[in-house]
Amino acid sequence: MKYPYGLQLYSVRDKFEGNVAGALDAVKAAGFDCVELAGTCGLAPGALRAMLDAAGLRAVSMHYGYTELIGDPGAAAGMAETFGIVDVVVPWLGPDLCPDHDAWVAAARAMDAAGALLRARGIQLSYHNHSHEFQMLGGGTIFDLIYANSAPGHLALQLDTCWSTVGGADTVALLARYAGRVAMVHVKDYRAGAGSAGPVLTELGRGIMDWSSVLPAAKAAGARWFIVEQDESQGDSMESAAVNAAFMAACNEA
Repeated sequence: MKYPYGLQLYSVRDKFEGNVAGALDAVKAAGFDCVELAGTCGLAPGALRAMLDAAGLRAVSMHYGYTELIGDPGAAAGMAETFGIVDVVVPWLGPDLCPDHDAWVAAARAMDAAGALLRARGIQLSYHNHSHEFQMLGGGTIFDLIYANSAPGHLALQLDTCWSTVGGADTVALLARYAGRVAMVHVKDYRAGAGSAGPVLTELGRGIMDWSSVLPAAKAAGARWFIVEQDESQGDSMESAAVNAAFMAACNEA
C-alpha cells in the first residue's frame, strides 16, 4: 500500500457515547483497518484493546497529552505497549503552556527528554502541529523552533498537512525540508470560510488541498502512516469517515 492509512478516532468521537464496541464496528465498516487513539473512551487500556481486536481494528498510534507525558513518560510507554503501538504523539501545545519564546524552547527540550526515554523502549515520539506553530517568533517559526531544540531521534513530526497549509506554510516544501524526520502525516481537507470565518473542514477531495502533490511528498519524506482526521463534519461523522476511507483507497489504487 503506497499510503497506509488509518482514522483518528477523534473524527467520530460523537459515536462513542454509550456504545464503544458498536462505534468501533462502524469504523471498520466505514473502510478502516487501522486507527489512531485519542484517549481510551473512559475504558481501561486493556479493555479497549480487546474491543479493537474484536472489531478487527489495529491501533497504530496514539495521541497523549503533553503534561501527562512529561509528568510520567513511563506511563505513556506502558499504555502504548498495551496496544502494541510504536508511535506516541503530543497533539497540542498552545499559549497556555507556551506563552513566549523561552517556554516553547523549554517544551521542545522536555519533549526531547521524554522522547529519549520512549525511544529506549522502542517507541517514537512525535509532535502534531496546528496552524499557530507557523507564526513567527524570534526570527523563525514556532514550528522550526520546536525541532531546532530537539533531536531527530527523540522527536519526529506528525505533520498535519491541512493545518500547516492554513498556517501559511508551503507544505510540500516543508515535507522535503524535514525529510527523514516525518513519522506520520495527518490527512485532512478544508475550504475557505465565508468572509472572515476560519477554514471549514471537509471530506478528502472536496476541499482545496492538493493531494496529488502532498501525498507523494509525504511518502518521499518518510511518512509511515497517513492518518485521516476530520475534526468537524457538516453531516454525519461516520458517513464522512466512509467518504475519507474511499478517497484513501482510491489514492492507493491510482
